[in-house]
Amino acid sequence: MYFKPLLAFIFIKLLSFTYRYKYLNPEVLEKVKKESSNYIFSLWHQNLIGAILSQTGKPHAVIVSPSKDGELVAKACEWMGHVTARGSSSRDGQKALRKMIGFLKTKFPGAITIDGPRGPVKEIKKGIFELAYLSKKPIIPFTIIPSHYWVLEKSWDKFRIPRPFTTFYVHFGAPLNINKTDKADSFHTASLDLKQQLERSESHITSILGQN
Repeated sequence: MYFKPLLAFIFIKLLSFTYRYKYLNPEVLEKVKKESSNYIFSLWHQNLIGAILSQTGKPHAVIVSPSKDGELVAKACEWMGHVTARGSSSRDGQKALRKMIGFLKTKFPGAITIDGPRGPVKEIKKGIFELAYLSKKPIIPFTIIPSHYWVLEKSWDKFRIPRPFTTFYVHFGAPLNINKTDKADSFHTASLDLKQQLERSESHITSILGQN
């Protein structure tokens, strides 16, 4: 049952020994850690591998699709020390939300692919804002891009698979605290802000890669 997830885990784990990470503004995350008991990383689905590996040894709570494909991701995450809540916007969403709130109120920070699990690409689902509002934890826009990678062209999000011996560039956006005004606005303004921050971070990293 776990043959494919195990193979994926071994493959990624072996690759991870060749990777390096360059944090462009680590002070943003450090400040949030001092001011808040927890936080929620928000990232695009195509950057999932880098996000998981960059937090090895730092357990996070993640929402993973309850589908068969999600089982591969869930097991890989759990074997790397993370904890999972199974659910999506179309199935078991409220159950996953409640479980994530429990994790955030204990010791685990969260991480969510905000356009996953099936897209559309780079269209933010509102679940992360509901989670931030109910848990009272800040959202941190999280962008991580490998300097060299393969692209799964047939995947809905052009999923990125980092090549061996690559360097990941990490950039954090400004934290977003979700309040009653944001909820009354159906999280529209917060969604625009989050997307713009992720776009700026990606442009910043891309410009650095272009100079190397």
